[in-house]
Order: sequence, then structure tokens, then C-alpha cells
Amino acid sequence: MKRILITTIALAAVIAMATAFAGCGGAKVPERLIGHWECADLASDGLTDTSFYALTIEKDGTFSLYDYAAGNPGISGTMKGDDTGKLGILELTCNEDDFDPPVCWSKMQTKSRVRYKIMADGTIRLGYVGIWLIFNKAGEE
Repeated sequence: MKRILITTIALAAVIAMATAFAGCGGAKVPERLIGHWECADLASDGLTDTSFYALTIEKDGTFSLYDYAAGNPGISGTMKGDDTGKLGILELTCNEDDFDPPVCWSKMQTKSRVRYKIMADGTIRLGYVGIWLIFNKAGEE
């Protein structure tokens, strides 16, 4: 009888842990970042031309930051991050094919962390090593 009780308790504990881990599934993309974005003319360094970049972030975490004028990908892959409000960190895992980060982020690796800010005016900012790219929702001024 004791053996059945111990087995039942152990099985219940395993099921509870499996359910808890399945529900966690890891961090996802903050919902307010999902969509199509156009980059401002300059990065926050005031020097780097970013006017030709477009950013697409999908609900499943796939993203692409590319040169929309020429159609060349800059960086693409997957991202995840907790929705902590207006400021947080995204973990990027970039595809190695055609990996070409913005010049102001030249030290970026295929696995990198970037900061994000959601501004009151609806713009978003992605920052790496203290330099921010500023994005407006596509089709909005």
C-alpha cells in the first residue's frame, strides 16, 4: 500500500512539473513589437544612415531587419523577450546566411542581446552597445 501511495505521489509530481514547464514555454515576443516598422533616417549616434531599413517582427518570434530599397536582408532570425513594459531585453538568434548587421552595430554576433524601448509616441527603439535604431509603425508618420 505504501509503495502505491509513493508511486502515485511521485507520478503526480512529475505530471505537475511537466504541466508547469509546458505552460512556461520560454519567453516570447512582446506583443507591442509585433508588426512592420520603418527605421528613422539616423541611428541615435547621429551619424549612421538607417533610413533604408525596415523591420518585421512576427508573433512567432521570427524577425527580419533588411534594406527595403535593395531587398537585402541585414539580419534575420528569431527573437524572444519578456514583456516587461516599456523597456526590456530581446535575445536574438540570427541566421548566419547573409548576416550583415547595421554598421553602427558592427560588433554584433549571430547570438546577441539588444535592448528595446517602447516610447509614448508609439515608436520603438532597439539598442545595441548604446546605439539605438528608431522605428515607426509602417505607414505612420
